Amino acid sequence: MIRKYRYGTPFNTEALTEKIETTEGILPYGEVSQEEGFVFTYIMDEDDIVYGLGEANRGINKRGYCYISNCTDDPVHTEDKRSLYGAHNFIIVSGKTTFGLFFDYPSKLTFDIGYDREDTLRVSCENADLDIYVLEGENAYDIVKQFRHVIGRSYIPPKFAFGFGQSRWGYTTKEDFRTVAKGYRENHIPIDMIYMDIDYMQSFKDFTVNEENFPDFPEFVQEMDDQDIRLIPIIDAGVKVEPGYEIYEEGVKNNYFCKREDGSDFVAAVWPGDTHFPDMLNPEARKWFGDKYRFLIEQGIEGFWNDMNEPAIFYSSEGLAEARELAGAFAKDTEGKTHPWEMQDKMLSIANNPEDYKRFYHNVDGKKIRHDKVPVSYTHLRAHETDSYLVCRLLLEKKKTTEKKKKKKNKTKKHENRLTPNKTTNLKAIRSTDK
Repeated sequence: MIRKYRYGTPFNTEALTEKIETTEGILPYGEVSQEEGFVFTYIMDEDDIVYGLGEANRGINKRGYCYISNCTDDPVHTEDKRSLYGAHNFIIVSGKTTFGLFFDYPSKLTFDIGYDREDTLRVSCENADLDIYVLEGENAYDIVKQFRHVIGRSYIPPKFAFGFGQSRWGYTTKEDFRTVAKGYRENHIPIDMIYMDIDYMQSFKDFTVNEENFPDFPEFVQEMDDQDIRLIPIIDAGVKVEPGYEIYEEGVKNNYFCKREDGSDFVAAVWPGDTHFPDMLNPEARKWFGDKYRFLIEQGIEGFWNDMNEPAIFYSSEGLAEARELAGAFAKDTEGKTHPWEMQDKMLSIANNPEDYKRFYHNVDGKKIRHDKVPVSYTHLRAHETDSYLVCRLLLEKKKTTEKKKKKKNKTKKHENRLTPNKTTNLKAIRSTDK
């Protein structure tokens, strides 16, 4: 059984695929305080186990640590880190009393699971505008099944996706990939995929292929496929600012990019240099960006590596200007007014600076929403809506086209077999293919 409890005026994260009516009354577990933002508190039994939170640090039992859902681009995954790339705000308390909780909230959410007080589960956020779903069932497994039902079950990955994939930055030419594939085969090490990092692109631009290094890209994709190896190209969230570049021009023309408060397109640097971020909270922009994957699918690509979805920011135009100003003052300072540590902190914090995420906005049903209020939704929609749904749709279209070709080929064979008495036709196999 799933019940929804509403607090304040929640932002629609589109996390659920079906509607659940709001239940009146108070939560059946724990206590809620709205005096300072939102705080949920539950006193755990000594033997309770807490599962959930997706790809977070530490073990499967989350008790004894504090976790923060905030979609942070932090490449150093040390054990003390509280926030990583993902935000999966679902937990199960399993013990004498077993129940699940999903906190449908689009921004920073803190899970203190027996960290401050050993027996206390405390979930808190800045604003009391969220939906909480309480899930009850026979056991933890049953609760997970119910949860997957309402958020949408995962599609079945292709068989090759269960295999091993080699992923390393720096493969630039076809020969680099051939060498990797050869090395695995010669050493009898199974491999099903080789990931293509940004070097396969033209100047690190999304939905492009370096024409000098890959002049016959579809043929090379097929060459690898003939060895049962799929090439998995990367796509980043930042679109290079470059007049004449089709993706950039279309995004600017149709207002598909995230904006500054004054309405101009927000500029942040990642691998290509200055970029704009597609506004994934705008359904039209989402569909537009998702449809661009057709460029690679039509060349034989069957899987993708979607990266930088937080979105990662090396620096913003504003952040860089501030750093330069401080550096100039520091260089001219002869009286020690600018402390070296201040300079050091500024340079070390220029990437993924929290202030930068307050500098751009999304278009949500005609309203401007500041990014730091909805970072979890942005990452979720970039990864789920654009890349899973739309790309799967495009791959399905490709599969249908391939099946039509097979049907046509089988019909031709069938006709030839009728004209050749010494050949037999496997009608059962043809019917199976036709399906």
